[in-house]
Parts: sequence; C-alpha cells; structure tokens
Amino acid sequence: MFAARFVPFAIALLAVIAAPAHADIRAFNAAVQSGDYAAALAEADATWPSLDQGNAAIAAREFAWIAMLAGEPRRALPYSRFLVEQGATLATPDKTPEVSRVLHAWAGLAAASSPTTRTSLLTALQARAGVANRDLISPRAAQALHTQAWDAGDWPQAEAAASLAVRFLDELGATQSPARYEASRTLALAGFMRTKSPDAYTSLDDAAVDLHALIATTPPGMIRDRLASEYFASLAWADAVYSALPSNLQRQLPARRNTVGPGRPAMVDLLFPAPGDPALPRCRISMTKTNAASGFPFVARFRDFGGVVIYALDVVPNGTFANPRVMASAPHPDFVAATQGGMASWRWKLDPTQSPTTCRMPQVQITTFAFAMGR
Repeated sequence: MFAARFVPFAIALLAVIAAPAHADIRAFNAAVQSGDYAAALAEADATWPSLDQGNAAIAAREFAWIAMLAGEPRRALPYSRFLVEQGATLATPDKTPEVSRVLHAWAGLAAASSPTTRTSLLTALQARAGVANRDLISPRAAQALHTQAWDAGDWPQAEAAASLAVRFLDELGATQSPARYEASRTLALAGFMRTKSPDAYTSLDDAAVDLHALIATTPPGMIRDRLASEYFASLAWADAVYSALPSNLQRQLPARRNTVGPGRPAMVDLLFPAPGDPALPRCRISMTKTNAASGFPFVARFRDFGGVVIYALDVVPNGTFANPRVMASAPHPDFVAATQGGMASWRWKLDPTQSPTTCRMPQVQITTFAFAMGR
C-alpha cells in the first residue's frame, strides 16, 4: 500500500551519548551523525559490554533505536529488553519507560510480525499516549504498526495505530510531514473499510489539495519527492474509494478527480517542467490508450473497488512513451501488472492548434489508468 515506509522523520539522535574518555562512543556518535547506521550499530555492539553503567539507559535506547534504523530489529531486542527489564533499577533509572516499552514491542514486531506482536505494540503505544512526551520512537513505531495492520486487513487496528501516529507527529510539530499525511490516509481508509462513509473520499481529496500547495513551495529534493508520493497516493485512493461508494452516495458526492484549486499550476508542471522559455505555455498533448485489461485483478477484501494506477511517462518524439514510473496505485498492486500489456500501444499527439515554436514541449506526461468494477 505504501512506498518508502521507513523514511526518518528527522535525521537526529534522541540524545548524543556522553563519552568520558571512551573512543567507541565517539565513533558511534560520529557514525550516526554521518547516517551510517550499520557502522554505528557495530560500534554499539562493541561498546556495550564495557560501557559505564551511568549511561546505560540512554545508551541502550540509542543502540536499539539505531539498530531499528539499520533494519536489524533482532539486534535491537537485547538493548530494548534490558531497558524494559532493568531500566527502573539502574543507578540512573530510565526516565521514559513507556517509550522503552514501545521500542521493545516495535523491535519484536519487526523481528517477527504476527497478530500477537501487533497487539503488543498497540498496547504499548496506547500506554505511551497516556503520558505527555515528545520522542521519535513512538511515531515511527505507530507508523510501522498501521502499515502492517493495513496489510493484514485489520482495519480497527490500522485505524487505531494511524490515529496514534497522527497524535505523536503532532506532538513533534510535524503536522505537514509526509509521514503525517500517510498516517492520515490510513486513518481515513481504515475507517472507510469499516463504514463505507463518504467522509474518507472528502478527506483524501482535501489532503491532495493541501499537498499540492506544499509541493508548490518545497524545493526539489527528498522531501518534495515524498510529498509528491503522498499527493498521488491521495488521488489514486480517492478515485478508488469513490468507485466503491454505493451509487446513491456517488450521486450525492460528485467526483472531483484530479482537481486543483483555481490558479494553481498542474502538478506535472511543478514536478516535470517542460524545458524552454518559461513565458511560453506548456504544449498540450493528447493520449490514446485503452483501459481494457486481460482481466480484473480481484482481491476479496477490495471486492467493491475499481482500480487506479497513476504513471509518469517519458514523451518520445516519435509519438510513443518510454520509462513508465508508477506514481501511485490503489487499492492493491495487482492493478499495476494488469496495465503492462496495453502500454506499448499508448500514443500521443500534439494539440493541432499549437506549434512547438509557440509552446514548451513536455518531456514527461502523467496519466491515470482506471479499471471500472462491474456491479
């Protein structure tokens, strides 16, 4: 369902560990600050046996956190277990035991995903929500849980975890982060899967409008790319949700597909501006493509949904397209494979009222491939 799930909310340590005459801790801190989490974890493992116990609680949390960022949850477990089992009795006790329990449950889930480990993490997150705090671990753990609960089709758990992720991100002030938009999307969709309320469609469309405005003011780079991913995901899921609404609700709620506010540039112009004189308009090209597929890829839990795939395609001068990139798909990835067969027949042509000398010829086109679900 989600791409780039584990992008850090911030490139930062929870706290830099004090290093009185201990070169290995300095090496650990340096590796973390450079983003080399694998090297930092190696330093952590080497340092832990001889670490000054006055730093044990801080160090164990940092070492477990870095193990999670390095994609090594099994190596995080000894450190997080130490916090949970011994943190209260240390000479310098663990000051945030609720966060430590979240960290341990998150590592357990990442090491061996199951209904039991998902429930354990949700319980820990709910306990953490009862304490005023700000930390990076809790939103990351809630993000992991709502993603896994969604993939498992556990809509109530996905909704609960996404709600907690939104809360924890808001506590950090990350109200416009890609992770918060992702969690808000899961929150809306999990609710829709339970109730089929049209509120989910409105929420997704509103998020797309907000994301469009953010992308317009965000410079090119990783953050803008993540925001763009969320924008297209919101559009794709809004279309899929609309297709799953009962016909009477569709009539009450006209589709607002791919709409943007008055006066705003098209997303393709923001992400893939056509080269040339910016004073000239972008050339308009029309596409011929078929939405027919060899078969509707049926998945039982999404039986009421149509399918949507949004592509970015390179515009080739001979009237064809190349290098298709999936920007988003919904409600499940099988629709992507179903689009591949007809793509070779897609063609484009320039609007006959325009000339390349009076407009900027685009190098990239964004198009939506839609599957209609028969009722």
